[in-house]
Amino acid sequence: MHHSEPESGLNFNLIMLIALLAVLLIVPFSINALMHMLSAKRPLNAVIMKLPTDSTAITIPPTVKQYEGFEITLNLETKHLARFLSEIVATASEGTSIQGINGAVSPNMKAEIIGATFEIDRNGPQGPNSDYGSTAKWRWWVTANSSGEQVLKFRLHLLAQNSAQTNAKILDLAEANFSVQANPIEWVKRNGIWVVLLLSVTVAILYGLRRRYLR
Repeated sequence: MHHSEPESGLNFNLIMLIALLAVLLIVPFSINALMHMLSAKRPLNAVIMKLPTDSTAITIPPTVKQYEGFEITLNLETKHLARFLSEIVATASEGTSIQGINGAVSPNMKAEIIGATFEIDRNGPQGPNSDYGSTAKWRWWVTANSSGEQVLKFRLHLLAQNSAQTNAKILDLAEANFSVQANPIEWVKRNGIWVVLLLSVTVAILYGLRRRYLR
């Protein structure tokens, strides 16, 4: 009878340890796997243009997987776009404009992509990687760090000449909507150290409680 209480306390600690192991290991893995199944049923990635430009100017992969890099390209006829925007601004009624543009637009443009859940190899406004004739081409290497529905925004940086004044403008060009597939195996690899640390802290706490109970 004298040893029954410590033994029951030990069994309780063991049960608590197993339960915490299940929470720390099985639950996150299951959530990531569930996100993978759900994302597989979602529609393919899509581009929504916010300027009068053909959506085929932006190339994104049909499927994207978490933690796996992919290339995005932007092919833009900058001279044609600059002339088109300038004509719209010139013929627009007084007090109206396209995203605040006033004056003649220069074909010398820079582009950037922004996404809170993405790693992008080149951040900020970028000049084109190549420029043949009137077509400028940009390339980025991107990695999605989160699964599920993610958004990547495309912006143009350009100059507009109005009378003797030149103004810098930032235009929203497009949005790319991604259904990122979860990557459970890679998630465990990247987050394993935190799981080990949590387990170590948990074991230390349970060991301390057990010693205190036995005393």
